Amino acid sequence: MVSIIVPAYNVENYLDAAVNSVLAQTCGDWELILVDDGSTDSSGSMCDAAASRSKKIRVIHKANGGLSSARNAGLDIASGHFILFLDADDILSPIALETFLSIAISSNADIVCADIHKFNSPESLISTTRGMRPSYLRKKNIRSKEFSPEGAVKEILYQKSIDNSAPGKIYKRRLWEGIRFREGIGYEDLDLFYHIFLRASSIAAVGTPLYYYRQHPASYLHKFSLRRADVLDVTSRLSEFMKTNYPTLLDSALSRQLSANFNILGLITANSASLCNDKKARDIADECWEKIKELRGKCLRNPSVRLKNKIAIALSYIGGRALIESLSPIMYR
Repeated sequence: MVSIIVPAYNVENYLDAAVNSVLAQTCGDWELILVDDGSTDSSGSMCDAAASRSKKIRVIHKANGGLSSARNAGLDIASGHFILFLDADDILSPIALETFLSIAISSNADIVCADIHKFNSPESLISTTRGMRPSYLRKKNIRSKEFSPEGAVKEILYQKSIDNSAPGKIYKRRLWEGIRFREGIGYEDLDLFYHIFLRASSIAAVGTPLYYYRQHPASYLHKFSLRRADVLDVTSRLSEFMKTNYPTLLDSALSRQLSANFNILGLITANSASLCNDKKARDIADECWEKIKELRGKCLRNPSVRLKNKIAIALSYIGGRALIESLSPIMYR
């Protein structure tokens, strides 16, 4: 029923935990696709070792191409009725597949989204999920909330109860026909999610955490590099797409674009000491401020825009760019 795609690049310290969380599923109707994306540590041999233990585990070895490339390689050979993405340093709840499939079948949803629980270490995961055993979770009578595709996209763009990450969700495989992740960019999930969601007939969201996300202090989203500025192009494409194809979703897209520009302006400001001689960074900061001025009036009048954005907008009128640059590193880090 489910093809689970796990990109693996130099994750020898975490891969076994991810694989074991699949092996521990209460639902056994799955295939696991491990994509060794040109690892230089023992991740590739660990993938082969896992496959030798179960015929349901398949391995792809490929030259390093990045997360999107690895996911695309997995999609190309997936045979399940559903697709689930699992990052190699994350873990699934033991009833993840059982719950996803139960909700998908009962609600006839094409996509089922679940809450994501963040953890820093195996010890912290255990301490915060002691009651998350399968028998306990079933007793909780897990319920779902249904959304139209447009409603779910709005929920994500206004940064509410559903996030745009590819993991933590199950998708009918037919939604991926002719669609793949854009390779060579950051924020690939934000770049793609709406194309998939708007193909669906209905979407369900579960308030129970079924996906455990490992937080790394040194990870991509916790440090700054100019590649983080990819989000500006991603949200610009998003707004243009909605303007042309889904005008009713344009306001929500502009809200997300505004968030991205506040975020990048704040990150550049917070890292100004290391970027003081980087003209590209200064130019990007200038572009962010111009885009904020362009979008802020419309977003301020939009009652659905989140409070943090409205506060930042108000401060931008009161104190101008200098005040926003001083506060954005705190508000949007």
